[in-house]
Amino acid sequence: MTFAIWHRISRLLAAAIVLAAFAAPAAPHPGDKDEVGCHVEQASDTQHCHDRSGKVLPWPPVKKSRADICHDRESQWYLQTIHFEPFNTMKECLDSGGQLPRP
Repeated sequence: MTFAIWHRISRLLAAAIVLAAFAAPAAPHPGDKDEVGCHVEQASDTQHCHDRSGKVLPWPPVKKSRADICHDRESQWYLQTIHFEPFNTMKECLDSGGQLPRP
């Protein structure tokens, strides 16, 4: 290759690096979120929620499933419960009409 071609390639590469370094932060990522904005991110297999602004939040301490079963983080079904109503405590979930999971 000639010097002119190498020069153009190096300039393009340098421009790409500068643009990548100063690129705006990524917007909230798309994905199959439930009605409260929570989902499992496939790339990292992590679970989290998004508030209305797109800020990432951890999943709640207790999830009430569509079947009205309350699952805390110790429940074997916690991670599989994707569509849920969030609660801070098991008592709040049960007081809302939820039930404990079967043993």
